[in-house]
Amino acid sequence: MATAKVELTKLKLDNLLPAAPRERYEVADTHVSGLRVRVGDAVVESGKYRGKAAQISFVLLARFPSKPNASPTRRTLGRYSREFPQLTLEAARRKAVEWKAMVAAGKDPAVEAARERAAADEALRAAEVAARSRCTVRQALDRYESEHLHKLRRGKSTRRALDGRSGLLLPFADQDLKCITRQDLAEQVRVRAKLSPISANRQLAYANAFFNWCADEELLDGNPAVRIKKPSKERARDRYHSLEELGEIWKATETLGYPFSHLYRLLIALPMRREELAGLLVAELVLGTDEDPEAVWTLPAARTKRANALRVPLAPLGRSIIIEALKHPDRPSDSAYVFTTKGTSPVSGFAKAKRRLDRAITKARSEAAARGEGDEAVQVESMPHWVVHDLRTTFNTHACEQLGVDAAVADRILNHVATATTSKIMRVYNRSELFEQRRNALSAWESLLRTKVVGGMPDNVVRLSRAASA
Repeated sequence: MATAKVELTKLKLDNLLPAAPRERYEVADTHVSGLRVRVGDAVVESGKYRGKAAQISFVLLARFPSKPNASPTRRTLGRYSREFPQLTLEAARRKAVEWKAMVAAGKDPAVEAARERAAADEALRAAEVAARSRCTVRQALDRYESEHLHKLRRGKSTRRALDGRSGLLLPFADQDLKCITRQDLAEQVRVRAKLSPISANRQLAYANAFFNWCADEELLDGNPAVRIKKPSKERARDRYHSLEELGEIWKATETLGYPFSHLYRLLIALPMRREELAGLLVAELVLGTDEDPEAVWTLPAARTKRANALRVPLAPLGRSIIIEALKHPDRPSDSAYVFTTKGTSPVSGFAKAKRRLDRAITKARSEAAARGEGDEAVQVESMPHWVVHDLRTTFNTHACEQLGVDAAVADRILNHVATATTSKIMRVYNRSELFEQRRNALSAWESLLRTKVVGGMPDNVVRLSRAASA
């Protein structure tokens, strides 16, 4: 192979011509000994053009100290082209100097370069794997919601409890999922428990289910929430209202206006769950006529806690409350919901309405005290703490104790899982609606309400026999 010694410049490199076909020649650099430019021919295709062009490579000739009598070793430094040089002339000279030093030290620069490339490739692959496996808490929650929570009736509220405005995992939302530790979660649970102990219990349960799902999906090696104890002890609520307290609540609802005055009264007359009544749709109702006031509400399975459809008999009191709500001027007339403010969604803002109701009850008690009415030891106090769910316990207590309603019928009215039935087999096989028994029980409950709570009605309370209610 022919070799010429030339003071190389970029211009000379760009003007090098290919040798004859299948022949190569080299040009030695005068600046760095051992650095050469190898020129060969290559076929170039560009659009319709097909021809021959120079293929230029930088080559280093060096002799290993351990082989002083051997021929110099050639090592390719890189290629050069006018448009896209792999190495510029200056870079090739610097690299040649570095490789000559490696050869003088007994190291093969080609082997070292291959080792460096392999290490770089491995590091790149590891970085890519880490990037793919890295998942923030929010990203994992998005996937959890799309793959699991959307199937649940309370999926949206569960997501809010996890990373909503007061969510347990909100402080970790943008952190790597794998970086969340048990200590982090335990501390956050303690913080939440100081603000709302029972809510912290629920949030911990939701987080535990979420991390179990992450472990099942191999997003985590284990559940960091495991063995974190509930921050608060819970007891089943046994609070129920006396009939006098129910009367106070009924009277105070007058101050709320539509839709909450009607909703709270219906919750007293018809002891269903708050969300079930709040989402009541006009299409679910058959209200009958004044001549034939046979009224039924068909509660679909999608809106019940037990995911079971239920026909609910409506006593005249409940029917009249619903009709009054439907005709109220503040209700959007074209809305599909009975209780609504926007028209396009069911009523919300329960906490604020409950505070207004409690203030109205306290005000009424204070006014009664100023007039010297009632028991002085009670009239100046606020009503003992209660929640809307206590209205269901109130119905169950008075219906069973005062009206003689069978416990199984009361369970069915509340749409419970037959808690009054001791036999598990009976719980599975007893699928009867007990519709007529429930109608009789709710009629007796209405009679008691009209006499002792609503007022202004004849003093007759129906007490059901076991045969009538069972």
